[in-house]
Amino acid sequence: MKKQEKIFVLYDSDEEYSEMMCEYLMGCKGLPWKITACTTRKDLETFCESTKPEVILSAASLYDESVEKLANIKTIMLDDLDGSANGEAVEKYQPAEDTLREILRIYSGYINAESLPELLPDSERSKLIGVFSPVRRCYQTTFSVLMGRLLAKKGKVLYLSFEFCEGCEELSAADGKGTLSDLVYFIKSAQPVFNMRFRSMVKNIAGLDYIPCAVSGTDIAEIPGEEWKTFFTRICVLEEYSYVILDLSESVRGIFDVLRMCDCIYTMTGNDLTAKRKMEVYENILKTYDYDDVRGKSIKCRVPYVRRVPSFDSELSGGELVDYISTQIGAII
Repeated sequence: MKKQEKIFVLYDSDEEYSEMMCEYLMGCKGLPWKITACTTRKDLETFCESTKPEVILSAASLYDESVEKLANIKTIMLDDLDGSANGEAVEKYQPAEDTLREILRIYSGYINAESLPELLPDSERSKLIGVFSPVRRCYQTTFSVLMGRLLAKKGKVLYLSFEFCEGCEELSAADGKGTLSDLVYFIKSAQPVFNMRFRSMVKNIAGLDYIPCAVSGTDIAEIPGEEWKTFFTRICVLEEYSYVILDLSESVRGIFDVLRMCDCIYTMTGNDLTAKRKMEVYENILKTYDYDDVRGKSIKCRVPYVRRVPSFDSELSGGELVDYISTQIGAII
């Protein structure tokens, strides 16, 4: 028997906003609802006579308690009253992706595993790319982000940073909320709930999707290695990304088992004696503990002298670093 279709209703008298927001939502891959809009109370009541919406996003100016009873799971308030809406509300006049993020965050707090259908994948499993090195100050994060942006020309890419103290302001959450460590709390949740939480946190910079990095590396370091394996498996099950880039650090427990999960690994190296010695020790550890497969799929990268490091959101118009990364990604595309 075919599962009953889940309906999301936008209830707002602003016809231009409703049309544009619905068009955006219908273009978002992976949402579990069919999207529709009602611009008058009569339209809403007529629609609900034959169909009970899963969720209603109601303009605060049109809301009353009777609207709440029309939704199967939840009515979410859309604040069109300049911040004076009662209760938890989604700000209306903000980027559409931020509006959706808030909708998913609120909605996922009211669902359980049974009430939300699995999101059906329509592509093959994501390719998991690890970037890891025992060498410091080797452009690892810059390499990872720029590689992600270059790969995004071939398919959708997700970037995740596991640095202990990430110094990149662009990849951090301004308010410290909705970070990677927050998402990890949902590892043991049912897959549909995890999916919804993920979609409420994902952001984008210059065409590259990412989850803001954890505020403190200690949050990452406390997570058992087995949970990381489950986490990465769940990310790949989303199956809406061609590539998932893991910018890894020693703070990830069970790091060698995580590297073993990767389809390929970029290992940053250096020219100085300390860097060479660290690489020797690292490779000896892999050999001693039977991680030869990790060595086998590792690609050593020594970044050339760079006169100018491009910012993460600038045009990728060439330069020593961009050109070098372009030559390195041929092995995975």
